[in-house]
Amino acid sequence: MSRSDFTPAQASTPEQLAGTARLGVVIPVALISFFYANLLDYALPLYLGAREAAAEAAGGSFPRGMYATAAIWRVTPWIIGPILAGLFSRLFGERLVWSLALLGKLAVPLTLLMHPAPQAISLMAIWQGFTGALMWIAGLSLVQMVPTHRKGFANGLLMTSMGVGSLLGPICGRILLYRGEVGELISGGQGGEALRRLVNLSKLNSTPTLTDFELLFMILAGTTTTCAVLIGLWGQRPGRFQRDAPATFASTITDLKTLATMPAFWGLVIPLCLFGGAVFGTSNYFLPYRAEELGLKDGSSDNGWIWLTLLKTLMWIPGGLAVGMLAGRRAPGIAAVLMIGTFSAAATFIGVSQAAWQLFASVAVFEFARQFMRWSHGGYLTEHIGDRLRPTAIGFAITFSGLGETIYGWASKVTWDPDLPEFESWRPILVASIAGLFATAGLFLYDRLKPIRADHAPESENDSDELHPAVPPEPPTETVS
Repeated sequence: MSRSDFTPAQASTPEQLAGTARLGVVIPVALISFFYANLLDYALPLYLGAREAAAEAAGGSFPRGMYATAAIWRVTPWIIGPILAGLFSRLFGERLVWSLALLGKLAVPLTLLMHPAPQAISLMAIWQGFTGALMWIAGLSLVQMVPTHRKGFANGLLMTSMGVGSLLGPICGRILLYRGEVGELISGGQGGEALRRLVNLSKLNSTPTLTDFELLFMILAGTTTTCAVLIGLWGQRPGRFQRDAPATFASTITDLKTLATMPAFWGLVIPLCLFGGAVFGTSNYFLPYRAEELGLKDGSSDNGWIWLTLLKTLMWIPGGLAVGMLAGRRAPGIAAVLMIGTFSAAATFIGVSQAAWQLFASVAVFEFARQFMRWSHGGYLTEHIGDRLRPTAIGFAITFSGLGETIYGWASKVTWDPDLPEFESWRPILVASIAGLFATAGLFLYDRLKPIRADHAPESENDSDELHPAVPPEPPTETVS
């Protein structure tokens, strides 16, 4: 038996575990957090449809483009939020930042419970985006705080938990919204028919009203509060990870200066984050409109939207498992090319889909690739620039993703306003996806001229504060089978 077989046992020593993430707490919290996010993502388009119907019944109006407006406002704080998250994580620790961000999210469901005006929904979207940025950067950075040989395992668990939590969210959302109709069928001895309606094999007769959404929002408030307590009290082991020196403001500024002068950092961030952010926006902003154009939803009525939402989240599970196989191996630049290329191509097909089955197929590939794109902003990036710069680099990188998505969102809203009756969602989708394909070509050329994998050698677990020039790979003892 080789020495590498004993690596996991070595990681159990107190010295090596000091300051590391407690995956037994972190992963369930991540799962519940994504349950929260995707329950809200499933319900929000339907809720806004119910707001439109209620306003029309009362002789008033409610903006049809409220979903796109809220989505754009939600992304806008990601211009500055990730940088602040990275700085706060460096100065105060990932665990504290993640816990406070989860607690801050409590304001969103509590506000929606009161069925606020469109302006208040926009404000809550901004707050949701800001706290989401803090949570994602701090959480992603905390997951990287494991022994080197465990990084693939930790990242794979994180991405897979995203899929599981996100899969449960829409299912629970549909049950909660149609609980009245389904409950009547079950109490009348028609359990089979209730199941058929829940899975959309039979048409649901009721349409959710504003009252139906209130229990859902209360459950969201409970889950985010629970997660905040769990991660704040038990998310990290005592001690300082890898015996890092305590962070100071001066050392954080030094990190920023170091990143600004690293060609590999910019070579990855511009295509994967800046252009990739716009490609993220194609689904985040316009997928509900594409679904409505192809008959999968109509206002607050779910005519197949549940299946598209479930497909999205279901694809995160194999995507997360695939990330786990690649994470920790310092994959070469061609891996990044394939990530952004596949992501952009799938977005293109979402835009040109003319039938529901085409949209389903395109979304499946898009969401599988989404997991790699998420990981590219954190784990993949830090494997190539060094562990000492981890939280600052992740925050800086995802800021560019937020910048790209925000610019794309506002430019699209000005050019193609969803409030107008002639709006067609395929137009803004194709603009971003084609730009992503051009970014793919640029990254490919950069990697051919200056191979990304050769820029820096892998770091040892006890030498994370140094950035080395290219050297031969380390012995196989660091490789995970």
